[in-house]
Amino acid sequence: MKIVVEAGGTKCKWGLIDSQLLTIETSGFNPNSSLATTLSALCTTILSQTSKPVDSILWFGAGCAAKANKEIVGDTLRSVFNCNNVQVFSDLEGAAIALFGNKPGIAAILGTGAAAGYYNGQLIEHQTPSLGYLLGDEGSGAYIGKELISKAIRGEFSANLCKRFFEYAGQTPAELIKSIYSANPINSYLAGFVSFASTNIAEPEINHLVSKAFEQFIEKHIEPLNINNLPIGFVGGVAWQFADILRVQFEKRGQQITIMKDAFERLCECL
Repeated sequence: MKIVVEAGGTKCKWGLIDSQLLTIETSGFNPNSSLATTLSALCTTILSQTSKPVDSILWFGAGCAAKANKEIVGDTLRSVFNCNNVQVFSDLEGAAIALFGNKPGIAAILGTGAAAGYYNGQLIEHQTPSLGYLLGDEGSGAYIGKELISKAIRGEFSANLCKRFFEYAGQTPAELIKSIYSANPINSYLAGFVSFASTNIAEPEINHLVSKAFEQFIEKHIEPLNINNLPIGFVGGVAWQFADILRVQFEKRGQQITIMKDAFERLCECL
């Protein structure tokens, strides 16, 4: 049996490939914000779904651009699955393969986190620093959630919209702040508020907030890549949910984009 994993901060999709594909979803994993023991527990959950030996594993995951993080994930997978044929790639590498195959392009992710880089048809040659949810991740689910919460608590939305937001959250401002700082992982908790933005996207204040977040993403992550007429593609739930707004931002710049909800099915074709 072979395994392909698309791992994000909110969820992981596991493809168990034998004579057919079995897809299993678990909670997310990012080595920047979660312990290796968390990944071990997820792997154990997957093992409980099959008795077949694992021949090879391809992992495409958030937080796996750094060599040290690739080693953490790889060592854990080898140990739990008793499999030596393990390859670990970043989620951006996975997005690029799914979007462009062996052709060059600008690959981007807008999910719980955010990332973008130049893909030369074989590897990510240059990537703009995402900096994570505390310092960056502009345009991501965590970023949009953080903006929603801060504006609601400061009363920067209309009174009616603030009221609806706290009804949605089911907490007072003080309770909400406490929940944020005690959440694990915090970025996934923040990204959970994207559903409020999606439900209320017809509200000018929310539409403007999301549009502004995407403008920030383009400014910080796309423009520094010096596109030079390369195709641009996005993978991720946030890009998919707000596709119309994202497309408008690029149309204003005379550019067209491709958007995929996730890269999972195409990545499963790698094995």
